[in-house]
Amino acid sequence: MKSNIEIIQDTFEQIVNQKKIDLWDQFFSTDYIARGAPYIGMGFSRDTSGHKHIIDMIVPGSPADGKLQVGDVLIWVEDEHQRWATYDEIEQGIRGSKYKVGVHRGNQTIEYELTRELLKGIDTHTDQAKLEMQEFMTTEFPDLRVSIKLILADGDMVVSLLEYRGIHAGFRREAVWREAWFVRLSEGKIVEGWPVIDLDTYFRQLGYQLIPPNS
Repeated sequence: MKSNIEIIQDTFEQIVNQKKIDLWDQFFSTDYIARGAPYIGMGFSRDTSGHKHIIDMIVPGSPADGKLQVGDVLIWVEDEHQRWATYDEIEQGIRGSKYKVGVHRGNQTIEYELTRELLKGIDTHTDQAKLEMQEFMTTEFPDLRVSIKLILADGDMVVSLLEYRGIHAGFRREAVWREAWFVRLSEGKIVEGWPVIDLDTYFRQLGYQLIPPNS
């Protein structure tokens, strides 16, 4: 029987390096959950692909829950100083810690006030985690490779220091970044995971710039 360290080593070699996503269920439990880190926010996300800000997700228990709805079109954001009402301006407006929003819902225009709060991280269950990983390593980084720099085990827990490398298909830029991945295993399969990713390094190599919000 393989050790937990050997199982994790096989997971990365088979799933990532050899792109055998069909072996997912061999390594991950049907009850697998990827645990998201807590964060300060309003609790909604937007689809901006059509040059509109359309609400596409609401986090349960967040400031947006019970107010905004999936499908709402964000038309303006306002604080005590100004209102942002164009497509580009709204992106700046939602960086504040407290603001009002106006949304189109059907033939109505509705206003809500939102204040940032500490939110529980978003958990991703196994089917969605599999889809997201498949998209990431086939569409975004078709040549993605991972190497394990350090791996330690204690009982049913394993932590790995990982180094990813690949060329982003959209930006045509190569990136190298690290991630610490904490996992819990049961009966030879991964049942929980906590990723800690060096997003600052990742995004900078792709050409993003970190811009401080307006004071």
